[in-house]
Amino acid sequence: MRSERAVRFGWRGRVGLLPGLIVSGASLVLLLRNVEWNQLWAALERAEYWWLALSVVALLVAVAFKVLKWWLLVLPAGGASPRNLLYSLSVGYLVNTVLPGRLGELARAYLLARLERVSLATALSTVAVDRVLDVVVLAFMLAAALPMAALPEWVVRSGLVVGGGGVGLLAACLLLAHPAGREALLRGLKASPRFPGRVAIERWVGELCLGVEGLRGVGALIRVSAASLAIWLSTVLVFYFGQQAFHLSPSIWPAVLVTATTSMGMVVPSSPGYVGVFHYLVVLSLTAFGVEREAALGYAVVIHLVETLSLGVMGVFSLWRCGLSLMGWREGAPDPEPAVPSGTER
Repeated sequence: MRSERAVRFGWRGRVGLLPGLIVSGASLVLLLRNVEWNQLWAALERAEYWWLALSVVALLVAVAFKVLKWWLLVLPAGGASPRNLLYSLSVGYLVNTVLPGRLGELARAYLLARLERVSLATALSTVAVDRVLDVVVLAFMLAAALPMAALPEWVVRSGLVVGGGGVGLLAACLLLAHPAGREALLRGLKASPRFPGRVAIERWVGELCLGVEGLRGVGALIRVSAASLAIWLSTVLVFYFGQQAFHLSPSIWPAVLVTATTSMGMVVPSSPGYVGVFHYLVVLSLTAFGVEREAALGYAVVIHLVETLSLGVMGVFSLWRCGLSLMGWREGAPDPEPAVPSGTER
Protein backbone atom coordinates (compact mmCIF):
# COMPACT_ATOMS: atom_id res chain seq x y z
CA MET A 1 0.00 0.00 0.00
CA ARG A 2 2.75 2.44 0.95
CA SER A 3 4.71 1.66 -2.22
CA GLU A 4 1.58 2.35 -4.33
CA ARG A 5 1.08 5.67 -2.53
CA ALA A 6 4.73 6.51 -3.10
CA VAL A 7 4.39 5.78 -6.82
CA ARG A 8 1.26 7.96 -7.08
CA PHE A 9 2.97 10.74 -5.14
CA GLY A 10 6.03 10.41 -7.38
CA TRP A 11 4.00 10.86 -10.57
CA ARG A 12 2.06 13.78 -9.08
CA GLY A 13 5.34 15.34 -8.00
CA ARG A 14 6.79 15.08 -11.49
CA VAL A 15 3.70 16.61 -13.09
CA GLY A 16 3.56 19.33 -10.43
CA LEU A 17 7.22 20.13 -11.04
CA LEU A 18 6.65 20.91 -14.73
CA PRO A 19 5.14 24.45 -14.41
CA GLY A 20 7.89 25.46 -12.00
CA LEU A 21 10.60 24.15 -14.32
CA ILE A 22 9.10 26.10 -17.21
CA VAL A 23 8.98 29.35 -15.20
CA SER A 24 12.49 28.83 -13.82
CA GLY A 25 13.81 27.96 -17.28
CA ALA A 26 12.25 31.08 -18.80
CA SER A 27 13.71 33.19 -15.99
CA LEU A 28 17.18 31.78 -16.61
CA VAL A 29 16.90 32.45 -20.33
CA LEU A 30 15.96 36.09 -19.70
CA LEU A 31 18.66 36.35 -17.06
CA LEU A 32 21.58 34.88 -19.03
CA ARG A 33 20.74 36.48 -22.34
CA ASN A 34 23.56 38.81 -23.47
CA VAL A 35 25.52 38.39 -20.23
CA GLU A 36 29.09 39.70 -20.39
CA TRP A 37 30.79 36.72 -18.75
CA ASN A 38 34.13 38.45 -18.24
CA GLN A 39 32.38 41.19 -16.26
CA LEU A 40 30.53 38.58 -14.21
CA TRP A 41 33.80 36.84 -13.27
CA ALA A 42 35.37 40.20 -12.48
CA ALA A 43 32.50 41.01 -10.09
CA LEU A 44 32.96 37.65 -8.37
CA GLU A 45 36.71 38.21 -8.04
CA ARG A 46 36.32 41.74 -6.60
CA ALA A 47 33.85 40.65 -3.91
CA GLU A 48 34.90 40.78 -0.25
CA TYR A 49 33.39 37.52 0.95
CA TRP A 50 33.96 38.13 4.65
CA TRP A 51 30.81 40.27 4.58
CA LEU A 52 28.85 37.07 4.01
CA ALA A 53 29.59 35.95 7.58
CA LEU A 54 27.46 38.88 8.70
CA SER A 55 24.76 37.78 6.25
CA VAL A 56 24.70 34.35 7.90
CA VAL A 57 24.42 35.93 11.37
CA ALA A 58 21.53 38.12 10.18
CA LEU A 59 19.85 35.05 8.67
CA LEU A 60 20.08 33.18 11.98
CA VAL A 61 18.59 36.19 13.78
CA ALA A 62 15.71 36.21 11.28
CA VAL A 63 15.10 32.50 11.92
CA ALA A 64 15.09 33.12 15.68
CA PHE A 65 12.44 35.82 15.26
CA LYS A 66 10.50 33.45 12.98
CA VAL A 67 10.44 30.86 15.78
CA LEU A 68 9.30 33.53 18.25
CA LYS A 69 6.49 34.63 15.95
CA TRP A 70 5.29 31.05 15.41
CA TRP A 71 5.47 30.41 19.16
CA LEU A 72 3.18 33.41 19.74
CA LEU A 73 0.71 32.09 17.16
CA VAL A 74 0.67 28.56 18.62
CA LEU A 75 0.37 29.78 22.23
CA PRO A 76 -3.49 29.86 22.34
CA ALA A 77 -3.55 26.24 21.14
CA GLY A 78 -1.52 25.10 24.15
CA GLY A 79 1.92 26.28 23.12
CA ALA A 80 4.89 24.40 21.71
CA SER A 81 8.54 23.92 22.48
CA PRO A 82 10.71 26.53 20.71
CA ARG A 83 13.09 23.71 19.87
CA ASN A 84 10.39 21.72 18.09
CA LEU A 85 9.22 24.88 16.33
CA LEU A 86 12.79 25.41 15.11
CA TYR A 87 13.06 21.80 13.92
CA SER A 88 9.75 22.05 12.06
CA LEU A 89 10.61 25.39 10.48
CA SER A 90 14.08 24.19 9.40
CA VAL A 91 12.66 21.04 7.81
CA GLY A 92 10.15 23.21 5.98
CA TYR A 93 12.97 25.30 4.52
CA LEU A 94 14.80 22.15 3.46
CA VAL A 95 11.71 20.68 1.79
CA ASN A 96 11.18 23.89 -0.18
CA THR A 97 14.80 23.69 -1.32
CA VAL A 98 14.92 20.14 -2.59
CA LEU A 99 11.33 19.07 -3.35
CA PRO A 100 8.82 20.44 -5.91
CA GLY A 101 5.50 22.11 -5.23
CA ARG A 102 6.51 24.50 -2.41
CA LEU A 103 5.66 21.81 0.13
CA GLY A 104 7.72 23.37 2.91
CA GLU A 105 4.80 25.11 4.62
CA LEU A 106 2.83 21.85 4.68
CA ALA A 107 5.91 19.99 5.93
CA ARG A 108 6.51 22.29 8.88
CA ALA A 109 2.86 22.20 9.95
CA TYR A 110 2.78 18.42 9.60
CA LEU A 111 6.00 17.95 11.57
CA LEU A 112 4.80 20.25 14.35
CA ALA A 113 1.63 18.17 14.63
CA ARG A 114 3.83 15.08 15.05
CA LEU A 115 6.14 16.64 17.62
CA GLU A 116 3.60 18.55 19.71
CA ARG A 117 0.06 18.15 21.00
CA VAL A 118 -1.28 20.42 18.29
CA SER A 119 -3.78 19.23 15.69
CA LEU A 120 -2.74 19.30 12.06
CA ALA A 121 -5.55 21.73 11.18
CA THR A 122 -4.47 24.14 13.90
CA ALA A 123 -0.81 23.89 12.86
CA LEU A 124 -1.75 24.58 9.25
CA SER A 125 -3.83 27.54 10.36
CA THR A 126 -0.94 29.10 12.30
CA VAL A 127 1.33 28.65 9.26
CA ALA A 128 -1.27 30.35 7.05
CA VAL A 129 -1.56 33.29 9.47
CA ASP A 130 2.23 33.49 9.61
CA ARG A 131 2.45 33.77 5.81
CA VAL A 132 -0.40 36.31 5.60
CA LEU A 133 1.36 38.59 8.10
CA ASP A 134 4.58 38.22 6.11
CA VAL A 135 2.85 39.31 2.91
CA VAL A 136 1.39 42.40 4.59
CA VAL A 137 4.78 43.48 6.00
CA LEU A 138 6.47 42.83 2.65
CA ALA A 139 3.82 44.85 0.83
CA PHE A 140 4.57 47.87 3.05
CA MET A 141 8.30 47.38 2.46
CA LEU A 142 7.71 47.25 -1.29
CA ALA A 143 5.60 50.39 -1.17
CA ALA A 144 8.33 52.18 0.79
CA ALA A 145 11.06 51.18 -1.70
CA LEU A 146 9.12 51.89 -4.90
CA PRO A 147 9.75 55.68 -4.98
CA MET A 148 13.51 54.95 -4.89
CA ALA A 149 13.59 52.59 -7.88
CA ALA A 150 12.57 52.48 -11.54
CA LEU A 151 10.73 49.16 -11.68
CA PRO A 152 8.63 47.89 -14.60
CA GLU A 153 4.93 48.63 -14.20
CA TRP A 154 3.99 44.94 -14.14
CA VAL A 155 6.20 44.37 -11.08
CA VAL A 156 4.57 47.27 -9.25
CA ARG A 157 1.05 46.09 -10.09
CA SER A 158 1.81 42.47 -9.17
CA GLY A 159 3.28 43.48 -5.82
CA LEU A 160 0.34 45.71 -4.97
CA VAL A 161 -2.16 43.00 -5.94
CA VAL A 162 -0.41 40.42 -3.74
CA GLY A 163 -0.17 42.94 -0.90
CA GLY A 164 -3.85 43.86 -1.23
CA GLY A 165 -4.77 40.19 -1.09
CA GLY A 166 -2.66 39.80 2.05
CA VAL A 167 -4.45 42.71 3.73
CA GLY A 168 -7.83 41.16 2.86
CA LEU A 169 -6.80 37.78 4.25
CA LEU A 170 -5.45 39.41 7.40
CA ALA A 171 -8.82 41.11 7.92
CA ALA A 172 -10.53 37.71 7.59
CA CYS A 173 -8.10 36.20 10.13
CA LEU A 174 -8.77 39.02 12.59
CA LEU A 175 -12.51 38.45 12.21
CA LEU A 176 -12.16 34.71 12.89
CA ALA A 177 -9.84 35.40 15.85
CA HIS A 178 -12.74 37.20 17.57
CA PRO A 179 -15.21 34.88 19.34
CA ALA A 180 -18.18 36.51 17.59
CA GLY A 181 -16.70 35.88 14.16
CA ARG A 182 -15.86 32.29 14.99
CA GLU A 183 -19.33 31.60 16.42
CA ALA A 184 -21.01 33.14 13.38
CA LEU A 185 -19.01 30.85 11.06
CA LEU A 186 -19.81 27.74 13.12
CA ARG A 187 -23.50 28.69 13.33
CA GLY A 188 -23.58 29.05 9.57
CA LEU A 189 -22.12 25.57 9.16
CA LYS A 190 -24.60 24.05 11.59
CA ALA A 191 -27.51 25.76 9.86
CA SER A 192 -26.47 24.43 6.45
CA PRO A 193 -28.17 21.32 5.00
CA ARG A 194 -26.73 18.05 6.19
CA PHE A 195 -24.09 16.49 3.95
CA PRO A 196 -21.61 13.63 4.38
CA GLY A 197 -18.63 14.61 6.50
CA ARG A 198 -20.22 17.75 7.94
CA VAL A 199 -19.33 16.81 11.52
CA ALA A 200 -15.67 16.35 10.57
CA ILE A 201 -15.66 19.66 8.68
CA GLU A 202 -17.17 21.47 11.69
CA ARG A 203 -14.43 20.01 13.88
CA TRP A 204 -11.74 21.06 11.41
CA VAL A 205 -13.16 24.57 11.16
CA GLY A 206 -13.04 24.86 14.95
CA GLU A 207 -9.41 23.75 14.95
CA LEU A 208 -8.59 26.15 12.11
CA CYS A 209 -10.15 29.03 14.06
CA LEU A 210 -8.03 28.07 17.06
CA GLY A 211 -4.96 28.67 14.88
CA VAL A 212 -5.85 32.34 14.34
CA GLU A 213 -6.43 33.14 18.01
CA GLY A 214 -2.83 34.31 18.25
CA LEU A 215 -4.13 37.55 16.69
CA ARG A 216 -6.89 38.02 19.26
CA GLY A 217 -6.56 41.27 21.16
CA VAL A 218 -4.57 44.42 20.49
CA GLY A 219 -1.61 43.29 22.60
CA ALA A 220 -1.32 39.94 20.80
CA LEU A 221 -1.58 41.61 17.40
CA ILE A 222 1.15 44.11 18.29
CA ARG A 223 3.49 41.37 19.53
CA VAL A 224 3.03 39.20 16.46
CA SER A 225 3.32 42.19 14.11
CA ALA A 226 6.52 43.33 15.85
CA ALA A 227 8.00 39.85 15.43
CA SER A 228 7.07 39.92 11.73
CA LEU A 229 8.75 43.29 11.27
CA ALA A 230 11.87 42.05 13.08
CA ILE A 231 12.04 39.00 10.79
CA TRP A 232 12.04 41.06 7.63
CA LEU A 233 14.35 43.79 8.90
CA SER A 234 16.84 41.03 9.75
CA THR A 235 16.34 39.58 6.28
CA VAL A 236 17.04 43.02 4.77
CA LEU A 237 20.40 42.90 6.56
CA VAL A 238 21.12 39.51 4.99
CA PHE A 239 20.87 41.12 1.56
CA TYR A 240 22.49 44.39 2.64
CA PHE A 241 25.68 42.71 3.89
CA GLY A 242 25.86 40.73 0.64
CA GLN A 243 25.36 44.00 -1.20
CA GLN A 244 28.39 45.43 0.59
CA ALA A 245 30.44 42.34 -0.27
CA PHE A 246 29.92 43.13 -3.98
CA HIS A 247 30.38 46.92 -3.57
CA LEU A 248 26.93 47.53 -5.10
CA SER A 249 25.50 50.45 -3.14
CA PRO A 250 25.90 52.02 0.31
CA SER A 251 22.12 52.56 0.49
CA ILE A 252 19.89 50.04 2.25
CA TRP A 253 16.96 50.59 -0.15
CA PRO A 254 18.18 48.08 -2.80
CA ALA A 255 18.27 45.42 -0.06
CA VAL A 256 14.74 46.39 1.02
CA LEU A 257 13.47 46.02 -2.54
CA VAL A 258 15.28 42.71 -3.09
CA THR A 259 13.77 41.36 0.14
CA ALA A 260 10.26 42.38 -0.88
CA THR A 261 10.36 41.18 -4.50
CA THR A 262 12.04 37.84 -3.88
CA SER A 263 9.87 36.96 -0.88
CA MET A 264 6.57 38.03 -2.48
CA GLY A 265 7.68 36.29 -5.68
CA MET A 266 7.49 32.93 -3.90
CA VAL A 267 3.87 32.71 -5.05
CA VAL A 268 5.22 32.17 -8.59
CA PRO A 269 5.78 28.49 -9.52
CA SER A 270 9.47 27.64 -9.69
CA SER A 271 11.89 24.74 -9.57
CA PRO A 272 13.02 23.44 -6.16
CA GLY A 273 15.25 25.97 -4.45
CA TYR A 274 13.59 28.88 -6.24
CA VAL A 275 16.37 28.69 -8.86
CA GLY A 276 16.00 31.12 -11.72
CA VAL A 277 13.06 33.09 -10.38
CA PHE A 278 15.01 34.25 -7.32
CA HIS A 279 18.00 35.31 -9.41
CA TYR A 280 15.83 37.08 -11.98
CA LEU A 281 14.00 39.11 -9.32
CA VAL A 282 17.27 40.05 -7.59
CA VAL A 283 18.77 41.31 -10.85
CA LEU A 284 15.54 43.12 -11.77
CA SER A 285 15.47 44.87 -8.39
CA LEU A 286 19.13 45.88 -8.36
CA THR A 287 19.24 47.14 -11.93
CA ALA A 288 16.30 49.40 -10.99
CA PHE A 289 18.85 51.18 -8.76
CA GLY A 290 21.42 51.45 -11.55
CA VAL A 291 23.51 48.41 -10.56
CA GLU A 292 25.31 46.73 -13.49
CA ARG A 293 23.57 43.55 -14.62
CA GLU A 294 26.62 41.29 -14.31
CA ALA A 295 27.44 42.52 -10.79
CA ALA A 296 23.81 41.99 -9.77
CA LEU A 297 23.86 38.46 -11.22
CA GLY A 298 27.07 37.55 -9.36
CA TYR A 299 25.53 38.87 -6.15
CA ALA A 300 22.31 36.90 -6.75
CA VAL A 301 24.20 33.63 -7.29
CA VAL A 302 26.32 34.03 -4.16
CA ILE A 303 23.59 35.25 -1.78
CA HIS A 304 21.28 32.44 -2.96
CA LEU A 305 24.05 29.94 -2.26
CA VAL A 306 24.64 31.38 1.21
CA GLU A 307 20.94 31.17 2.11
CA THR A 308 20.49 27.70 0.62
CA LEU A 309 23.52 26.19 2.36
CA SER A 310 22.77 27.82 5.74
CA LEU A 311 19.12 26.77 5.81
CA GLY A 312 19.95 23.39 4.30
CA VAL A 313 22.40 22.57 7.10
CA MET A 314 19.77 23.55 9.66
CA GLY A 315 17.19 21.37 7.90
CA VAL A 316 19.44 18.30 7.74
CA PHE A 317 20.36 18.70 11.41
CA SER A 318 16.67 19.02 12.34
CA LEU A 319 15.77 15.87 10.39
CA TRP A 320 18.53 14.01 12.23
CA ARG A 321 17.35 15.26 15.64
CA CYS A 322 13.77 14.21 14.85
CA GLY A 323 14.89 10.81 13.57
CA LEU A 324 13.36 11.34 10.12
CA SER A 325 14.41 11.03 6.52
CA LEU A 326 13.71 13.78 4.00
CA MET A 327 10.47 12.07 2.98
CA GLY A 328 9.68 10.99 6.54
CA TRP A 329 7.70 14.11 7.39
CA ARG A 330 4.79 12.81 5.26
CA GLU A 331 4.81 9.13 6.28
CA GLY A 332 1.70 8.12 8.19
CA ALA A 333 -0.66 10.42 10.07
CA PRO A 334 0.09 12.63 13.04
CA ASP A 335 -0.28 10.71 16.28
CA PRO A 336 -3.20 11.67 18.53
CA GLU A 337 -0.67 12.36 21.28
CA PRO A 338 2.55 13.16 19.42
CA ALA A 339 5.80 12.34 21.09
CA VAL A 340 8.58 14.84 21.72
CA PRO A 341 12.02 13.75 20.44
CA SER A 342 14.55 12.51 22.91
CA GLY A 343 16.27 15.35 24.70
CA THR A 344 13.56 17.87 23.79
CA GLU A 345 11.90 19.77 26.61
CA ARG A 346 8.48 21.27 26.43
